Order: sequence, then structure tokens, then C-alpha cells
Amino acid sequence: MPIVKKFDEAEYIEIDQDILCKNLLRKDDLDDSRITIDYYKLSNNAQLDYLNKDSDISWIQILSGGIKISDGDLNKDQIVLIKGKKEIQLSTSRDTELAITKINNYKIFESDASDAFDSQISIINWGNEPILKSEHDDRKRVYLLSELLAGTDSVKGELIIYPKNTSCPEHYHVGAQHYQLITEGEVIAVLDGKETKLEKYDVLYNFENEPHWFYTNEKSCDFVEFFVPGENKTVWTKTTNVCTWSPMGVDINGQSPSRHIEKHVHGEGKNI
Repeated sequence: MPIVKKFDEAEYIEIDQDILCKNLLRKDDLDDSRITIDYYKLSNNAQLDYLNKDSDISWIQILSGGIKISDGDLNKDQIVLIKGKKEIQLSTSRDTELAITKINNYKIFESDASDAFDSQISIINWGNEPILKSEHDDRKRVYLLSELLAGTDSVKGELIIYPKNTSCPEHYHVGAQHYQLITEGEVIAVLDGKETKLEKYDVLYNFENEPHWFYTNEKSCDFVEFFVPGENKTVWTKTTNVCTWSPMGVDINGQSPSRHIEKHVHGEGKNI
């Protein structure tokens, strides 16, 4: 069955006087402990030291505010991707919220894994990635992590934008588990026919073969979703509404995107 984690029901953990944390998804929530998701609330002038283990991948998503690392100042348009054994120091000059997701032992989710674990820190500038629009409705999509962007197919991530009064067709995924983290607004998730309201920073975790779809009413919704592994098949229970995505020629800020992505069916695009 899907796992729903309500943000308001998670307790704050005090890391220090300037940093609070909520465990949105713990290792023991999943039988295989494949991922964890933590929310961090950092005050102005806070400093967070994050250590990534040798066999893990973590990514740091800025939900609000901004962070400073050795590579400079980062905002919501960037994701910090950490592979292998690395320690990173984050500092803030304003109140900031972060979501940090970690894949435990990411090599078991790669399709062509070697024995060697990479060790690097990358900045993914997803804010300059092209916006894709659904051909059947008003939803929009931006890739956050992909094999091309992240250098691994153990994970794929996307931002999904639902305007008011919008829905998607029912579907399920084969070959991967995935979660949605609501970043703005609210949405109704229909999980095997049962409705669940999701609000800001709530988490929905779907296992393989679990039918689901979403709709909005008078409020719009943005959420990020991440698949582990990244390679998987989407099966539509109503094939007449298969989701096809076309580039709009702009990025999330209305500028020219950094690259072009061809029109494609979700999960079947090339060179993404």
C-alpha cells in the first residue's frame, strides 16, 4: 500500500539552536530501506555540515531561501548532488528550508553498475531546463535529475506543475518505486480508488504496480517526484490518455532553456 507522510504530524528534531529537522521518510518505513527524506529548517547565519557515505547518493533541494557552498550562492533553481564519500558545509544568509534525500547503496539501482563508487559533488541547474507541457491538459514538467544531468540512472526526478482544476490519467509504474513531495499548494491523490488530500511538504510514497492519479480543485499544486531506480515503465490504465510531453521553448524563469528535449511519452524519452 502507498505510504502517506503528513508534514504537520512529523516532530521537529533540534540539530542545534539554528537548525531544526523533520524525518519525512525513515529507513525503517521501507522494507529495503532504499531512501530517506529529511526536511531542514535553517535560520539566518546557520551552518549545516552534511556527510555522505561511500556507497550513497544524496541530493539537496532548496525549498525556500538559499545556501552558500564553496561553489557559490545557490537558490531554488539548483540541486546539489553528492555521490560517494563527501562532506559538504552549507551556510545561510537568510531563513532557508531544504529537503535532503539519500539513496542507500545506489549502485544496486544502476542498470550498468561498476564496482567503483564515484565521489563527487555536482550542481544541477534545473532552473534552466526546458519546460514540457502535456498535450492533453495544462500540466507542465521539468526534469530535475536524469541520467544525463546526474550521471547515474539510479534516480530520475521531475517537477510537476498542476494548475487549478487539472487532472492526470490513472497509471502505475513497473520497475521502480517513487515519491512525491508537495512543494506548493494542494492536490488530491487518488490511490487505488481512494482519495487523499496532500498539502505543502506532505510526502506520498508509491511502490510498484500501485494505480494512482491526481487532480486539483480551486488551488494549484507543484510537487517534485523522484523514481528509484530512474529507469522504469509507466503503464496507463486508459491508453487513450497516454501522457505525451512537448517542449515549450522556455525554462521555469521564462528564459531560453539550456537545451532542447524532443517531444516524448513519459518514461520513453531519449537523451534526457
